[in-house]
Amino acid sequence: MKKEKDYLIAKLKESGIKSQVYTTMKKLKQANESHLGAVLRNGETLARSGSKRNFVDQEGQRKRRVKLWSRDTKLRVIIADASEDKCEEIFEKFLRLIGKGMEDDGNWVNIVVGEADWVEEGDSVLKAKIAVQFDVTFEGGIYADFTKKAVEIGNIQNGG
Repeated sequence: MKKEKDYLIAKLKESGIKSQVYTTMKKLKQANESHLGAVLRNGETLARSGSKRNFVDQEGQRKRRVKLWSRDTKLRVIIADASEDKCEEIFEKFLRLIGKGMEDDGNWVNIVVGEADWVEEGDSVLKAKIAVQFDVTFEGGIYADFTKKAVEIGNIQNGG
């Protein structure tokens, strides 16, 4: 979950968040800023999987990768600002910068952005005039690699 969180924090910084990006609800509630970003844990779903894929590694060794678990990690992203235009500008830039996925230890992790919820000044604990919050789901897994044995060709005899 750390790689995913660091990825989102970097994208928020690239999008224009100048202040610290908060990572806990306690610190976010105590923040006295009108311009901020946050990445908060929002849960994780695990499910058994058994999908398999054959491949050849960089040394030419034949391997089989087995997906042991499907792992969907949800993180809540919050962008807040004193100006509605600035908040929307940061949000749109964030959406342009975030990729369809990312590589994690040689495995592809899909990135899915959920529904955005716009919050006005009086409806939030934040000091900002407007904020947008949305979930980002990282659809990955836990994998195990197994080396496949080389095919041996023995003596073939013709019956006769």
